[in-house]
This record gives sequence, C-alpha cells and structure tokens, in this order.
Amino acid sequence: MTKKRVLFVITEDWALISHRLHLAEAAIKLGYEVGVVTRVTKYRDMLEARGLKVFHWRLERRSLNPINEILAIIQLWKMLSLFQPVIIHAVAQKPVIYAGLALKFFKPVRFVAAFGGVGFIFTARSVKASILKPFVKFHLKFALCGRNTGLILQNNDNIQTISNLNILSETRIRLVRGAGVEIEKYCPSPIPKGVPMIILPARMLWDKGVAEFVRVARRIKAQGVNARFTLVGDIDQHNPASLTQHQIDQWVEEGVVEQWGRRDDMDTVYPQALIVCLPSYNEGMPKVLLEAASCARPIVAFDVSGCREIVRDGVNGFLVNFGDETALETAIVTLIKDRSLCKNMGVNGREIVEQEFSGEMINAQTFGIWNEAQ
Repeated sequence: MTKKRVLFVITEDWALISHRLHLAEAAIKLGYEVGVVTRVTKYRDMLEARGLKVFHWRLERRSLNPINEILAIIQLWKMLSLFQPVIIHAVAQKPVIYAGLALKFFKPVRFVAAFGGVGFIFTARSVKASILKPFVKFHLKFALCGRNTGLILQNNDNIQTISNLNILSETRIRLVRGAGVEIEKYCPSPIPKGVPMIILPARMLWDKGVAEFVRVARRIKAQGVNARFTLVGDIDQHNPASLTQHQIDQWVEEGVVEQWGRRDDMDTVYPQALIVCLPSYNEGMPKVLLEAASCARPIVAFDVSGCREIVRDGVNGFLVNFGDETALETAIVTLIKDRSLCKNMGVNGREIVEQEFSGEMINAQTFGIWNEAQ
C-alpha cells in the first residue's frame, strides 16, 4: 500500500524543530511519508535521522528581490514534483503564499495553510504596513482560493482579523490553539531554591517585549531585590524587529540581565526559573508559555492575543495591561516574594496544559484537518 505523503513548507529548519517536529514524527508513526521544504541551517542530519525527507529551499524571509522570489517559487514547484505530496502543510505567510502559487501549476492536493500569528502587516499601524497590506492581502487571497484549501489559526482574535479582511471564507478556517506541547518531556519540577531567576524565552525581537523586560529588571534590582533576569533566545538577523548583539551586550555589561542565547534543551531551562515572563506585543499561541506552564512555572505576560489564551489571570500567572511596566514589575515582585503562590500557580498551569494543549490533542486536531475533503 502506497503511503500518503505530506510535505511541510516552512521558512527555516529550526522553526520546524521548535514547533512542528512532534507533529511530523506523529505523522510518520501513523504511516505518512513526511518531507519538509525549508532553508536548511544546521539541522538536516537531525531531521533525516527522525525520518523526514529534507529539501533545501533557497528562501530569504526579508528578500524583496522579485527575481529571487520567482526563483524560490519555481524551486518549490520542482520539489513538489519530486516528492509528489497529497497534503501540503505550509506555515507562515511567505511559505503559504509561495506554496499556493506553486500549486496553481501542480495537481490538486489538500493544501493546509497555518499562521502562528497574522503578522505585523495586518496588526501594525506603520506606513510600511499600510503600504504592504493590500499587496499581501491580494496574494494571500489568490494563494488560498483553491477548492481543497484550509487555514489554521491559533486564536479567536486572529480568526476575527482574517475574517474582517475577507481573505478566506470562515467555513474554511479552523481553530487549532498552538502547536501543542510534549507534556511527557516538559514535566513539572519543584520550585527552585536560592536566588530567583526570571527568564524571557523568545527570539530577541523588540516586539517580544525585551526592552520592557530589561527596564523592569533594572527597576526591581534598584529596589535591592536579589534576582536574576535572563534572556533565553537568539537574535534574528532576518527579522527587521531584531535587536542587535551590541544592544544586548550593553545590558549584560550593565549587569541588568544575563544572556543564554538559543537553547535546544528548554526542558532543562524552565526548571531553573522561578518565573517565566513574556511581555510580547502580539502572539498567535506562544509555545514557550505552553512549555513553561507544562513545567509548572507561573507566567507573567501582557494581556494580548495569544498570551491571554494561556494565562488565566490570578490562576496560573498574571496578565497585565499592554505596555504597563509598573504592573509588570508588581506582578514579578509579588511572585518573587511568595514562592507558595508560584507553586500553586504552577500546579494550575500544568492542569490547563494537560486538559487543553497537549501535543497529542493538537496533533489529532491537525490530522483531522489534513483529511478533510480528500
């Protein structure tokens, strides 16, 4: 019997490993043959060892060179022809648009598009966003117009945004709340003793609230509170919102924060933290908060899309009004001073993840969407 072939189309290999690897591995266990089209950085051997067929895609997220973009679409079409998938699962706007365009010249397949968030183009009020918005909207609408196409969004706010833009019929939109979390890997651990550590686990982008986190850390330390504040994540040179290493080095030299960089062993990082903080401006469904809750850690975040789906204020953490650094400071200090509260919130967070966000549950929902209308 011929195996069903599913092809992931995603910007970079680390993104697949971070957010979709357990889905790909679960698909292989169900008998799918799984491939991935992605810009390969350093994870080809790992992905192939897990059973995936890897195709290197010469794609640059920030490129606006029309020749390079056309060549990327042609290359993608060639890889579709080689792998012959019956299901394509594309993640993020550029892969979704390019996969949708390539499919106009390919046989009919099930096309599942997935957005982690709707992106700054549809949420920001900058001049750049207003210029790009009609262009991106047109190409998204064209890419998603196929009869056997579905769109996965991660929270109700994003569904409302896309619906208001009239990009796709609501009947083709499905809510899947995040990429899920491997609850066996990210398991509860005791609240650590000693000097409390508060971590911000994210790519080092301005809109992840890194500057707000640093300013709050500076104020808390100025009060004489003995605590460590740690940035866990890489700068992202391909993202215009990325901080520079020079900026982070200045904060480290000042003694305000520590920098741990990207870690592939986050299941060992969360247990070292007392609190996980993500003052992000906007999210789809932040996987780091799901992992933190699964490890029974209290969370402090701004009350924005995505974060409010995970954090129940006063139950498994604190939600504070967007941009309110004083409230952010108060929430962190409250938890630093009350470890029993940290423990109770951690227990509640673990229960929420087990009941609503387990990887097994999210994978089952995704497989169901793959097989719709086939």
